[in-house]
Amino acid sequence: MIRTILILALLTPLAACGEGAPEPTPAADPSPVGTEAASNPTGQPPYVGRWAANPALCANRAWEFRHDGLTAPGDVACRFEGVAALDKGYEIAALCTSQAPPESRRLNLSFGSTGWTMSVQGAPGGEAPTLVRCET
Repeated sequence: MIRTILILALLTPLAACGEGAPEPTPAADPSPVGTEAASNPTGQPPYVGRWAANPALCANRAWEFRHDGLTAPGDVACRFEGVAALDKGYEIAALCTSQAPPESRRLNLSFGSTGWTMSVQGAPGGEAPTLVRCET
């Protein structure tokens, strides 16, 4: 029921603009996008992994993206409710907490041309800087 409400909440503003919305796919089965798939040979979506504002922060201030959610500095945690692949990234319906009760968020992930940088819009606590992939 909650998933249906989240999906409808994402689709309603787009329908009002006269544009169709991409159909969210289950979080476990997003499609790889463009050249970013080459930077993640594990078969996981290209956002999966550790990302930070700069390489020095990878050790203790990294964002940890999984196929079904993320954790980030500042006690941020999100569970992905639906993932839609876009031309240059992903739109994700998420249920997030950040030192407060859970709230529905729409995250937009976009990648640099090499797949080593990622921008996150819509995250709890304000916009994130462009993140760089942490080496494993």
